Amino acid sequence: MKRSRRLLAAGLLAVVLATPAGAAEPAAIRRLRLDLRALATGQHALEGPDVAFAALLFAGLAVDDAGLAATGRHRLPDGLRHLERGGTVGSANAAGGLLIAGGLIAGERRGWTGGLTMLEANLLLGVTLDLAKSGFGRARPLGAHHGQLFRSGQSFPSSHAAHAFLIASVVDATLDRRWVSWTVYPLACLVSLSRVQNGAHYPTDIVAGAALGWWFGSRLSAAHDLGRRDPARPRITAMPIPGGAVATLHWRW
Repeated sequence: MKRSRRLLAAGLLAVVLATPAGAAEPAAIRRLRLDLRALATGQHALEGPDVAFAALLFAGLAVDDAGLAATGRHRLPDGLRHLERGGTVGSANAAGGLLIAGGLIAGERRGWTGGLTMLEANLLLGVTLDLAKSGFGRARPLGAHHGQLFRSGQSFPSSHAAHAFLIASVVDATLDRRWVSWTVYPLACLVSLSRVQNGAHYPTDIVAGAALGWWFGSRLSAAHDLGRRDPARPRITAMPIPGGAVATLHWRW
């Protein structure tokens, strides 16, 4: 039933994209068009070296995908199982709701914009994941035909990893604090690894899912003007004064 609803949503998105744009076009439809275009291109699209690094990482994991999956099941701590809920559709919706509530309470547009971004990205990501899982049909590690494609499986890509990194990327862009980055992304990695530990996914499944989730979150965050801070910390600037200059140090955490 859930997959049918998302496939219906995918059909509606296709209708939206096929509908000619006009002056009387509703604002919501126009916003959706812009966001879908941002997912395909983005203001900060990946550069060639980034794509090459990602391809090499994926290829390296694929060389011994089954071996790494087996090692993960035996070596990763059992406690990771408790983090699985952090990578669900409901978790992403809850995070979006909290951002909206926090933004409204604090009177900050950035907060509720981030929450709406989360909810929209969660819907679009869910449609994409369902289509990808149906298309690849990869069998899970512990199931029949383990690891084989086009077997009506649900292994590739990992939905938990995708939703975990979606949450991390939108929360990071919204809250705009360095400590947030150092908290949400490691947590997203642990949520993803929990799916290897319990035998639900191969490493390549979670890498692909994480990349999808991060892409949807970061691209839509940029499209909604959440913005990203200058990564340079600390920053030294010069303040000109009569007869000389004074160097000042700015530190933002």
